[in-house]
Amino acid sequence: VEKQLDICNMDRSVGGRISGAIARQHGNYGFAGKLNLNFTGSAGQSFGVWNIQGVNLRVVGECNDYVGKGMAGGTLTVLPPSASTFKSEDNVIAGNTCLYGATGGEVFLSGRAGERFGVRNAGCQAVIEGAGDHLGEYMTNGTIVALSKIGRNVGAGMSGGLIYVYDPDDEGLKMNKMNEKNVFRVTTEAGKQQLKGLVEKHQKHTGSSVATAIMQDWDSAVTKFWQVAPLSTHSTDFVAASSGAEAPAAGGATVAAKVTAVAAEKPPRSSSPPSNRSQMLGGSNP
Repeated sequence: VEKQLDICNMDRSVGGRISGAIARQHGNYGFAGKLNLNFTGSAGQSFGVWNIQGVNLRVVGECNDYVGKGMAGGTLTVLPPSASTFKSEDNVIAGNTCLYGATGGEVFLSGRAGERFGVRNAGCQAVIEGAGDHLGEYMTNGTIVALSKIGRNVGAGMSGGLIYVYDPDDEGLKMNKMNEKNVFRVTTEAGKQQLKGLVEKHQKHTGSSVATAIMQDWDSAVTKFWQVAPLSTHSTDFVAASSGAEAPAAGGATVAAKVTAVAAEKPPRSSSPPSNRSQMLGGSNP
């Protein structure tokens, strides 16, 4: 089944009821059909929430916060209109806290995501073109590929899964100093194939110019990716973990992982009571 539909930011949790109805009849992984829903516009919060196997949702436009929250399967794709003239990697296409608690499925965003992308991700495979702070926070499984610049505090509290970050300018990553030992170059064949396969899928689903450029010069581009790999992944075929804070580079050489240490920022303690509700709730930050 395939449908073309309009969507606006008052349409929240789109797809949730459909996935629930399918799960009641077929179970979480028993649906063998395919439902393709293609939307145009600006999706409200929690687009693709609880998405299930066989349900493929696509938005030409943009999405708000919580894309793919709790999703277990299927595919979510978001891309700008074909007539857009801006660079996708320089513009936000999805909001904060996407993939919260996701356990499966695939997500392809042809644009930047907000903060805390992939927080508590437990199995989803995702490709994005940049993100704000706290990428992959508390991840336990799954894979995230970022094809452009990301913010600070990468992989905080991450205990499983993998993050790949494209860094053509060799700027390194901003993260907790203790995570430096978990940053590597992509040197194993399994790691390279996993990364290449996801970038190819992103190119196929979104037509991304960023992914296209990377694939056109893959042998060079793959050497410019960082791999964030927590201890639980060090014994897998995807990671070539080395001793100390060094990451294996192409050709068997080693290169020190470029990590800029960041500390948690705490607001100064005030002795006076908050003057309004906004201050009591911590302001407007998410």
